[in-house]
Amino acid sequence: MRISFNNVKIRASRLKRELTQKISSVLEKGVFVHGRENERLAKALQRFFGGYVVATASGHDSLSLALRALRIKRGDEVLFPVNAYPTVFPIALSDAMPVPVDVDENGLIDPKELSKKISKKTKAVVVVHLYGLVVNVDAIKKRVKERGIFLIEDCAQAFGSIYKGKPVGTLGDISCFSFYPTKNLSTLGDGGALWTSDKNLYEYLKKAVSYGSKTPYKSEFVSGHSRLPEIQAAVLNLYFKYLKKEQSQRKKVFNQYKSLFKKYKITNHTRILFDNKNSDPALHLFVIEARKRDRLQSYLKGQGVETHIHYPHPVHLVPAFSYLRCKKGDFPKAERLAKNIISIPFHPHLTRKEIELVVKSIRDFYHG
Repeated sequence: MRISFNNVKIRASRLKRELTQKISSVLEKGVFVHGRENERLAKALQRFFGGYVVATASGHDSLSLALRALRIKRGDEVLFPVNAYPTVFPIALSDAMPVPVDVDENGLIDPKELSKKISKKTKAVVVVHLYGLVVNVDAIKKRVKERGIFLIEDCAQAFGSIYKGKPVGTLGDISCFSFYPTKNLSTLGDGGALWTSDKNLYEYLKKAVSYGSKTPYKSEFVSGHSRLPEIQAAVLNLYFKYLKKEQSQRKKVFNQYKSLFKKYKITNHTRILFDNKNSDPALHLFVIEARKRDRLQSYLKGQGVETHIHYPHPVHLVPAFSYLRCKKGDFPKAERLAKNIISIPFHPHLTRKEIELVVKSIRDFYHG
């Protein structure tokens, strides 16, 4: 038996008939950008979050546009968790100086470490709700608001997660979402969105996604474009219908894993990453810290269990970011996690038999 890491193919296969109908409808209308499916999606997201929502072509674009909307410029510092590999690229491309911050035991930005990195040049902090786990937002806000620092939420892996009764993505100045195929809410390619409660930011973003213009050919400022194709918006509208059901199933899978880890007595060798008591996470990944991680991954592969590592290198040890002038040992928690974490199969369509096989395989590795 081969156990797939995610449910991208399974979900698309099970909804093939509805997907085909959605895509055919778009083809028949002949409007492939800025059409009714995009309008429906924006309204659905605004009902879900409140505030204002702008769709984009990708999660990467969303963060890039967020930084532009907040007027981040060369010489400004933007703080981010050092283990958030995809997040650093839009920051670096904005010409701001990325400033990495160490993380806590669960891979989320550490408020105490954040305090050490704030300077007079700090203009924004990007918190990343990694794996679907939720950052201690109140502790971060306490440190940034009194200094007039912008708070950006990167919710690429956390659509649907809740913090103190509120959806993540509604807790800062501006928030970024990704609808990449593997995400909690996804499409069949790239896609993204931005959220804000600030109407001025919203008006700017609506123009920034289309050459800086509200009216075609009357650009008010220089900008590129970031359009969510109608077909991808149509897929999102379909998948959104099943989001609540899938999130419920994800919780069930998580609890089954947790129970079996205890049953088979492998908690002495592994630790499940989880977050604070104030949150209700819509988990994107099931991540464990494991002894002999590399050997475990190799063993699981031999058993037909697909795994991944999110992420194998903290940003300061990635060659492209050597200019940050950080060295090995500067971020001990993130470096330890990078050596020890492994993501095991986790999606709503996992069966009890598959979950048990994964956990038994881990048990056999340690106790066999």
